[in-house]
Amino acid sequence: MRVVHIKPKLLGCLLGLQLFAVPAANAQDVYAYATGKQRAAHQQGDTNKKPEDSSQKQPLFKVLKDLNKTKGVYFLFADESLGDRLVNPARKDHADIEKILNQVLENTGLKYKKVNDKTFVILAAKETARTDVNAAPASSASSDAQTINNRLGDVVTGKITDATGAGVVGVSITVKGTQRGTTSNSDGNFSIEVNSGETLVFTAVGYTPQEVTPGGRTSVNVLLASSGSQMTEVVVTALGINRRSRSITYATQKITGEELTAVKDPNLVNSLNGKIAGLTVNRSASGAGGSVKVVMRGNKSTQNNSPLYVIDGIPMFNSSVAQPENLFGQSSGTASAGRDGGDAISNINPEDIESMQVLKGASAAALYGSQAANGAILVTTKKGRAGTARVNLASSLTLDRVMLKPEAQFSYGQDGPNNENGWGPKNGKGDYSDDLFQTGATWINSISLMAGSDRAQSYFSYSNTDNKGVIPTARFNRHTLTFRENAKFFNDKLTVDGLVTLTRQKSTNRPSAGLYNNPQVGTYFFPRNLDFGAYKNNYEVYSPARALMVQNWWNVKYDAGTFGNEYSQNPFWILNRNVREDSRDRAFSSLSLRYEITRGLAVQARGSYDMSVDDYDAKLNASTNPIIADLNGRYTWERNKNNIAYGDVLFFYNTKLSTNLSLAATLGASITDSRTADRTFIDSYGAVNADGVKQGLSIANIFSVQNILSGNAAKQQSVLRSQTQSVLGSASLGYKDMLYLDITGRNDWASALTFTDDLSFLYYSVGATAVLNEMAHLPEVVDLAKVRVSYAQVGNSVRAFATNPPLYRINPVTGGLIKNVRAAFPNRTLKPEDNRSFEIGTEWRFLNNRLGVDLTWYKNDNYNQYFETPAPSSSGFNTYFLNLGQIRNTGFEIMVNGAPVKTKDFEWNTSLNFATNKNTVVNLSEDGVTDGVNGMFFLTTFDNTYASIVKEGGSFGDIISFGAARDDKGNLALSNDGAPIRNTADRKLVGNPNPDFTAGWNNNLRYKHFDLSFLIDGRFGGEVMSITQAELDLRGFSEASASARENGGVQVKGTKNGVPFEGKIDAKTYYTAIGGRAGIGEFYMYDATAVRLREVSLGYTVPLKWKGVRSLNVSFIGRNLFFIKRDAPFDPEISLSTDNGLQGVDVFGLPATRSYGVNVKVAF
Repeated sequence: MRVVHIKPKLLGCLLGLQLFAVPAANAQDVYAYATGKQRAAHQQGDTNKKPEDSSQKQPLFKVLKDLNKTKGVYFLFADESLGDRLVNPARKDHADIEKILNQVLENTGLKYKKVNDKTFVILAAKETARTDVNAAPASSASSDAQTINNRLGDVVTGKITDATGAGVVGVSITVKGTQRGTTSNSDGNFSIEVNSGETLVFTAVGYTPQEVTPGGRTSVNVLLASSGSQMTEVVVTALGINRRSRSITYATQKITGEELTAVKDPNLVNSLNGKIAGLTVNRSASGAGGSVKVVMRGNKSTQNNSPLYVIDGIPMFNSSVAQPENLFGQSSGTASAGRDGGDAISNINPEDIESMQVLKGASAAALYGSQAANGAILVTTKKGRAGTARVNLASSLTLDRVMLKPEAQFSYGQDGPNNENGWGPKNGKGDYSDDLFQTGATWINSISLMAGSDRAQSYFSYSNTDNKGVIPTARFNRHTLTFRENAKFFNDKLTVDGLVTLTRQKSTNRPSAGLYNNPQVGTYFFPRNLDFGAYKNNYEVYSPARALMVQNWWNVKYDAGTFGNEYSQNPFWILNRNVREDSRDRAFSSLSLRYEITRGLAVQARGSYDMSVDDYDAKLNASTNPIIADLNGRYTWERNKNNIAYGDVLFFYNTKLSTNLSLAATLGASITDSRTADRTFIDSYGAVNADGVKQGLSIANIFSVQNILSGNAAKQQSVLRSQTQSVLGSASLGYKDMLYLDITGRNDWASALTFTDDLSFLYYSVGATAVLNEMAHLPEVVDLAKVRVSYAQVGNSVRAFATNPPLYRINPVTGGLIKNVRAAFPNRTLKPEDNRSFEIGTEWRFLNNRLGVDLTWYKNDNYNQYFETPAPSSSGFNTYFLNLGQIRNTGFEIMVNGAPVKTKDFEWNTSLNFATNKNTVVNLSEDGVTDGVNGMFFLTTFDNTYASIVKEGGSFGDIISFGAARDDKGNLALSNDGAPIRNTADRKLVGNPNPDFTAGWNNNLRYKHFDLSFLIDGRFGGEVMSITQAELDLRGFSEASASARENGGVQVKGTKNGVPFEGKIDAKTYYTAIGGRAGIGEFYMYDATAVRLREVSLGYTVPLKWKGVRSLNVSFIGRNLFFIKRDAPFDPEISLSTDNGLQGVDVFGLPATRSYGVNVKVAF
């Protein structure tokens, strides 16, 4: 395993780059750009200078800049022009700063005044000292010339900090009732002269203003509290454009980095669950680092329903390598166990995130075109800060315990020596299932370094996630390294922002759901009258016939030719001799250059490159069940590469068209070039020797490509290439800060549509906002009253090569080329899906922003759904690519937040979100659609008793299954022995996994140094299916089957041959009739409602008196601690797959776990 080390040389190089890029701190930099004309004028006007050789003199600015570097002191100017005066060069033999200043300023007509040991004011010899000028550009100084000549009172110094103890830069400090003022420097320090009785006013964007009367004190430290106000909040919108919150014409919601890291998860997206109205997150059943499925405002497309992730304004390709494709858990089109390589968004270190802005509707993300048809999540990462270098350490350790295992019985044994069931006598040996599980542990550690000056800032971080799963041998490890540099040049006209993120992750035996190669299947299919422990440590025995170790299991007698059940192998054989490993190496880099051409006009060029390599190999030893392995075992190797390049050039223009009318406009172009799913796959399964025997490998248990037999071995290689070129623009008009109008437009040229009649497509949006409290006089309790409305049209493009199917394909057996004879209909009329979205909303804030309400109603219609459907045999094609149908989503979103209590020692902030969504398949043409008679399209193939479909009049993801036979009155039709009869002639609608509505209640309480936060959320409505329960019922292993036996049978009511019948029937008769993966599916549907305590954090911020430590917080944390309400026998939030299909079905998935532990954060 590769281990990432932070070597001193590397750290030294990074810091060296920083020191090279960072000029002297504070405002001296401003004067470096003074013109020669200004310098000459000042030199001529100085009557105090003695004639000297000017060639020996240097500009005052340069001398002081050098002293700042060598002595670490700061200088303030009473007049910006003083920086251009020629002064004596500093003599190196002077160690005392005051002596050096006396020597430098001698005979120059200048003098200095000492504010403190680190701060000096430079002024003309005849000028009275003035210290209320900040070490910042001269524009921050007062323009009142008369005030400069007035002698003020005492010098007051101090530091301004936020709730974390960090200095706040750029705070405006003014003397109340005067024009005198200054601003805090990069460390939050300030200095100002104040007369007796005067009051200082401290104001900053995002903070509550404060007034302090020094009252004779010469030192004042101020703690600024974060303001809850949305009036001046800056919102990150599409393309990374910052907008004022009040001007936004669509619904958006922000999550801070602190909220994401309070209770950490290996995949940061899981931390969004329950916090965003209208957003649902489903986890895959693959444990730590597994993929997640995020859906905003319902499923819209038969292709892709995931939002676009944007990192610092640049789109990111969120790939997930493989997902299970059926109930057996197979993936990659092979008869192997399914796998989940995790998604790209999970590779981001949560500690690197400053905030997430969720743009829910198409209007919000229209500038991204087809990429963001399902909304966008904008991630803003942290960057360096000017001032003293800061180091942050964060470490969390959580223990994971299984909380929800299958409802199984352990009392009844098998009814025959070779039978895999629990229908026998009551001779069980007790619950042994805990032998499969262990206490898992997740350890997440990170360190970050921030440093910089006003000119350049650096951010460096390293994080490591290490997980030991709840199933033995399951391990997950990830290393993430991030470096970000920001710098300004040419008098702050050019801004450079560079980011590099490197990720290395590896997992072993990542849990997989499904019937194949799943250790849980063998565990729960084990006869209860046998000794499970006898097979735990003795999972293999020596085979004289093969001269190697083979599987040891109760129904496997390898040398006798008995290989057991196709599903249930010894779970510990699977974990130790069917080893699966996957790894990912990923590099993401971006660079942004922004240049201010003139005031209000800027140009920006950005580029990014995202590269990932995913490797997977599976090593199945000889004697693994022949359903999934050959005589000598099986070796599978797969590599997937993704390379995505992105670039854009944007012009920004901001101006005042008149006194009351403002304009903010953007115009630009972008390009995305993708080479994805670059896949190489080699599998020994089915490979034969010279005698035609399926050995797979030439030599048993030697796992290498060279050892794979050449005959019939599966070999595949494929790649998807695509490119999208775009032009785009937006304009936002503002009138008197009360009315706003937004218009956006984007035209895409997509290579996937190259062979169609319409190569390019236009997407657009329009929105308006009215700030009512600026338009009319409202009661004083109203801080903000805003209404908004927007409409947008965007779409999903078709997949690569859909309009031009390849002429040849690779034979998976021989690796040779096969002519692709009329495989797919090359439809020249194909077009992107047409997604039209309308929303209207209102936002109100009251009581000094102590209470806020945000309401939204939306309607989304997605036309021209893209389908790949089997073509009629008469057409001459195998597949049709078609645009069909319309899917509609409508819903409400409500967000309420407030601060019921806000005192010095106690504060309570709470928020509630609620969302409802109604999904309807409005129409679906039957022409050429799968199962055209019934007018439905399968999101998954009908697998045993489960399928997910799209059907006209229904909802996206409806589940169909075999139902029970019934008579004309709806009564159950019973067999002669009284059991329900499966109706194989009709697959009926049995439910839909999507919730009717969702809700979340988030709370944060602080009492002095203690803080408590907790999140309760729930999904209400929807139905899910448990194949796990059906399989346990069939074999008599379920708790339900045991209870039925205890109660004398199962009560049934129906008709036998048309004659009414009501009574009890034998438990085995009943459950063998309805159970199993091909049983009566409607009996295994459950209410998907689930309400849980999702997050809890109880922390203490240690009041520190230690030098060098800024803050220390220790928290006890918990995640997914318990369900308040649940009906299903599994966690409905966990899915077999994160693709469109296989939602709402459980097939021996990883059990839900509860986590609890400790989180420590230290700042230096």
